[in-house]
Amino acid sequence: MSMTQVNKNKITRFYKFAIPYIIWLAIFVVIPLILLLIVAFSTMEKAISFADYRPAIYHIKDAFSNANCDAFLNSLLYSLITTVGCILIGYPVAYIVSMSKLKNKYLMILLIIFPMWICMVLRLKMLNYMFSGMFESVLGIPLNISGTTGAVILVMVIMYLPFMILPIFTQLEKIDRSLFEASADLGATPVKTFTKVTLPLSLKGIISGIIMVFLPCATGFAIPQIIGNGNVELIGNYIERYFVSGGASEYNVGAIVSLVIIIAVIGSLFFIFKTDPEGDTLI
Repeated sequence: MSMTQVNKNKITRFYKFAIPYIIWLAIFVVIPLILLLIVAFSTMEKAISFADYRPAIYHIKDAFSNANCDAFLNSLLYSLITTVGCILIGYPVAYIVSMSKLKNKYLMILLIIFPMWICMVLRLKMLNYMFSGMFESVLGIPLNISGTTGAVILVMVIMYLPFMILPIFTQLEKIDRSLFEASADLGATPVKTFTKVTLPLSLKGIISGIIMVFLPCATGFAIPQIIGNGNVELIGNYIERYFVSGGASEYNVGAIVSLVIIIAVIGSLFFIFKTDPEGDTLI
């Protein structure tokens, strides 16, 4: 039996374990996307009723209104600023912990990502309380930035920083330490070793962190809603309003905007798979 046949037999044998996952994806991913597509291009007005379904495309104009386009551009801008901030803070933290000789470096990383296990809304409420006058009442520091753009970006960095640190740290830990010794033996300075060895080998961790930070920032609505106090609105807030606060006739517009976001996310992932066929970036 050839090696190819052996591999095919292994794939066939383990394929059965993927069946529950395929069913899960079909029910909770594929079917909702199909329903979203149906609602987006229909004439459903008073409620989501397939008995009243009629194909329609006139909602596209409303979906690409000036307000939605401005919110989308703001989402991209805030997400970019947040991602850059997370890189500038997260990479040094991951580098220092990884290169340290501490025996409990993994415990330190665990403490850094520990806030991710706490309810996100609870953390946002507490941060909003801190930025709404707690420092002034407790410490006498006049800091009241709740409802500002700066507060939204700051909280985005705080919330998503662990998502940048973890993949970079993981990638740094994979680097063979003998490469650093070889670089030093060849006369390279520590700075040159970092730029020529460490940084290129940790680049996949940076890209993975960018994905894990940028996409949630660009599509989320909880942070601008709670921290921005309604003064800062991103595209996620508009989508939430279309489905929750708006009338049933706005379901169509919300669905179209959601599809645009989904296409953008899938497009970015497709680009990553093209540039990294082995998928190391997403690990």
